[in-house]
Amino acid sequence: MSQQINLLLPELRPRFDWLALPVVAGIAAAGLVLLLALAQVQSFQLARQKAAEADLNGQLLNLQQQVQTLGQSLAARLPSTSLPLEIAALRTGVAQRQEVLAFVGRSDGGAAPGFANMLQGFARQSIDGVWLVGFGLAGNDVEIRGRLLDPARLPVYIGRLNDDAAFAGRRFSALEMKAVDPAAEPRDRARTETVRAAPGGRFTEFMLRTETVPVAEKAP
Repeated sequence: MSQQINLLLPELRPRFDWLALPVVAGIAAAGLVLLLALAQVQSFQLARQKAAEADLNGQLLNLQQQVQTLGQSLAARLPSTSLPLEIAALRTGVAQRQEVLAFVGRSDGGAAPGFANMLQGFARQSIDGVWLVGFGLAGNDVEIRGRLLDPARLPVYIGRLNDDAAFAGRRFSALEMKAVDPAAEPRDRARTETVRAAPGGRFTEFMLRTETVPVAEKAP
């Protein structure tokens, strides 16, 4: 019977030496490569951050220039001193037009027809040699200005207006009459008036105003 006996002690077996030059050199080389890789990554990230910072700085500079330009343009815009006056004039004009429109469409229940009916009444009572040049409002009454070639036609014209149904509840009366000779007027006005005047050139200006009168009650 045979038996093998290990005569080598564990202490005498070969060991791996971590401090050997090849091992240390390999570890150092691996560490150096890792450091270089980390340095490259950091360098790349730093370059990206610098590019982003430069882009933001450019945008900030552009915004600052825009704000400066806008501030200069706003400072150059001085408030218009005439704007409040223009607004007030427009408001007054609108109020006057609304008042005229309300008066034109107004009707007082038949006793005093609206202004539109009055215009129709003026059109119906047209007389040769008599023409109107303007209208005015005086409360519920109407004032008209006109001209005529023969002063004797004015009473006839007033009578026809007073008899027209459009002026029921109102009565026209002469307030003013004035003879006009275009030859004695300024040249521009004389040239205009001579076209409408008689061959002799003279005419009479008149102004009439309505007066509200009670409507007579019908007998039963």
